[in-house]
Amino acid sequence: MSALVVLLVGLVAGIVVRRRRRLPAQAAAVVNIWLLDIALPALVLRAMHDVNFPGNLALVVAAPYLLFVLSTALYLLAARPMRLSRQTVMALVAATAVANTSFVGFPMVTVFFGASSVPIAVLVDQLGSFLLLNTVVLGAVTIIAGASLPRAELARRVLTAPALLALVTALALRPVAFPGWLDSALDSLGATLTPLALFSIGMQLEVRAVRQWWRELALGLGVKLVVAPALVVGVYALTGTLGDHDVTIALFEAAMPPMVAGALIAARHDLATPLPSLLVGVGVPLSFATLPVWSLLLKS
Repeated sequence: MSALVVLLVGLVAGIVVRRRRRLPAQAAAVVNIWLLDIALPALVLRAMHDVNFPGNLALVVAAPYLLFVLSTALYLLAARPMRLSRQTVMALVAATAVANTSFVGFPMVTVFFGASSVPIAVLVDQLGSFLLLNTVVLGAVTIIAGASLPRAELARRVLTAPALLALVTALALRPVAFPGWLDSALDSLGATLTPLALFSIGMQLEVRAVRQWWRELALGLGVKLVVAPALVVGVYALTGTLGDHDVTIALFEAAMPPMVAGALIAARHDLATPLPSLLVGVGVPLSFATLPVWSLLLKS
């Protein structure tokens, strides 16, 4: 319950600061630097160092890839009847075809399944969502935006991302026990991820733009929070793996709200602005209502 309170306080604080204070243009971007380059790597290093890889790792990690394929297919099907531009479709894919498996996913897994399940959530995030976001999504966004990156530059960005470096370091150092002070330091740094992530989202929320983008917003949030996760669960039901705890965590992660980092990538390339930030800003608080339902369904 305390983790849920932290989420709400962070989001509300960001909204209040946006409304009552004149923020520098890059305020949210500066906060995101801390989140992506310090807090998230610290959490990954701490969690992955002691993680026990499940025997069904392939099933666990497959969930975010299946979510991406199904979500993208739904948007492509909706593009013609809804007359969506390529930029709008790409913005929807960038923000919602990959779930927010870290900023919101980790604390939500803690709330509904306990801290002991976070290492599985980290596997889903790092081996699934993170790789998708920094390869397929980043490449597609730059192509649609007309600013394609050379393959060498794209590879450099992926391979030098702080969270990925933390993942590799954690796995390489698994035979070495971390000293107590290092574990404590990583815990403290990682603990800043949740409140600051929601604070950043609150600072970027433009409520007045909802009227203009309500169709795209309804489509994106309907797919992300309900339809796509339901399809993923349906596929896993056909494999007979529902009920397995690790798979349950992976499916719960698939139901997370839109991806902050994906929205940032879309916004950076000016794709359907301000739709990406709206999807995150509205989707995160809305997920506070949908995630408890998914938790109950997956536990039943």
